[in-house]
Amino acid sequence: MLKHKTSVLFVGTEGKDKRTIQIPTLILLNWKKYLLIGTVTFSILAAVLVFFAYEFVNEHYSTIYKEKLARANQIRNAIDIDRAKKSFESIDSSFRKINNYLKDRGLKEMKLENAGGPLDIDVSEIDEIVALYERDLLVAENMIKHVPMGKPHDGAQTSGFGYRRNPFGSGGFENHQGLDFKGKVGSEVRSTAHGVVVFAGWKGGYGNCIIINHKNGFQTLYGHLSKIHVKNNEAVKLGQKIGGLGNTGRSTGPHLHYEIIRNGQRINPIDYLTF
Repeated sequence: MLKHKTSVLFVGTEGKDKRTIQIPTLILLNWKKYLLIGTVTFSILAAVLVFFAYEFVNEHYSTIYKEKLARANQIRNAIDIDRAKKSFESIDSSFRKINNYLKDRGLKEMKLENAGGPLDIDVSEIDEIVALYERDLLVAENMIKHVPMGKPHDGAQTSGFGYRRNPFGSGGFENHQGLDFKGKVGSEVRSTAHGVVVFAGWKGGYGNCIIINHKNGFQTLYGHLSKIHVKNNEAVKLGQKIGGLGNTGRSTGPHLHYEIIRNGQRINPIDYLTF
């Protein structure tokens, strides 16, 4: 049957370009069957190609996944979870102490979302916990740098807060509303917190005097200065040199008179010399 062929004439639409080809008669008689076989064969080949392509891609991404999983396990094993827990517990304890110090000074406590929280942490949670602590530490840092703390001068304290004998020999007692620190004329006097200068000049018995406004209702006063290195409305930073120790105004000798005022009331600076 394959040897027997049938001539097929192909003619153009305009009756030209005639062409004759010979096709085995068997194929002409069974063209649907052969078309089906060809379609099935093509589909099988396409499926095989898709399968091998999928296997290749799947193996590639599986390798990447395994590499990332191995790296994650390596990082996990490198982190000492127990040590991390102890570190977080220690930080929580420090925050509680800071809050106690702030409370003793009449300051608002910091709100710590993580303090006192669960200790069952996983390595996947460490980044989130660290972010919380970083934020809370920034809150603590911001609060501390705006609250007057520490000594404005390194000299020894010579007089305390409260009633004392009149140092000018006229008898009786007087209410001393700050602390005195002795030193040499011109030695450094520093701001005890960030703030803004609201007074810089001569102030009666204080002599050369500086008053700084701080946040949370605080003010600090520095009296008997020999020199003033700041001016009104100037922003100053914690630890910045603002003047020189002196003997101006009502003074019995070179020293710094230092006061802390909160909401208009003078308070004992001794409670703020240490944290």
